[in-house]
Amino acid sequence: MDFYRIDEKYNRFLQDYEKEKRGVTKVPNIRYTDHNKFAFGAVMQVNGINYYVSVSSFEKKQEANILIRVPEDEKEVKGSLRFNYMVPVPDECIEKLIIKDIEDEKYRLLLNKEYRFCKENEGRIQKKANKIYELVTTNRKQILTDNSCAFHILEEGYREYIEKYLKGRIV
Repeated sequence: MDFYRIDEKYNRFLQDYEKEKRGVTKVPNIRYTDHNKFAFGAVMQVNGINYYVSVSSFEKKQEANILIRVPEDEKEVKGSLRFNYMVPVPDECIEKLIIKDIEDEKYRLLLNKEYRFCKENEGRIQKKANKIYELVTTNRKQILTDNSCAFHILEEGYREYIEKYLKGRIV
């Protein structure tokens, strides 16, 4: 498990695909002004498909997230992992985030703290990913389902993207 950047073209494809099939998309935007959003994963695997969860600056505790905490820091909560927005991503559409190559020292230190938290909590993270996936795909809580990515639709989009854009491509 590591931090990754998800290919923007693939992310836009998933957003468009979900919107076309569902009428709305919950796939998060990954473009920010100063830093693009990145993801932690693979947090789970479903039918051979790896899922990645966004590392977000969102700091409010909710059922579908895990707060990233650094107890020794003055500002303990650094952000969260938001499992209702996790997405399936082919290996060809992710790039490992090399933290030591980040020039902004303050941001690099924050990333190291977030990464350490994620590595120390891998089991808990995987358990939460599986739980949220199961709750959403079986529609056990309508409000959660409504505010989550449609995982089955995204898996169809994942397969279509591979077929259309990656099959036969030399990686």
